[in-house]
Amino acid sequence: MDFLKKLWRAWLKIAKPIGNFQSQVILSIFYIIILSPLVIYFKITDPLTIKSKPKRSNFSPWNHPKETLQEARRQY
Repeated sequence: MDFLKKLWRAWLKIAKPIGNFQSQVILSIFYIIILSPLVIYFKITDPLTIKSKPKRSNFSPWNHPKETLQEARRQY
């Protein structure tokens, strides 16, 4: 059993750099193949119609119904 533990620890020392390299390669390929064309598509088109919205304001003037001090004191 002691031999298997040593063998396992040696394998872990070898497997960690291999796993790190492999994950970087897989994520890089994922980024290049899937995300890059998706970003280019969203740059060219505007599927959420963010840019084509009219430039309007939601501001509307507020007219106070009670113009005098006496009317303002009578709240109800």
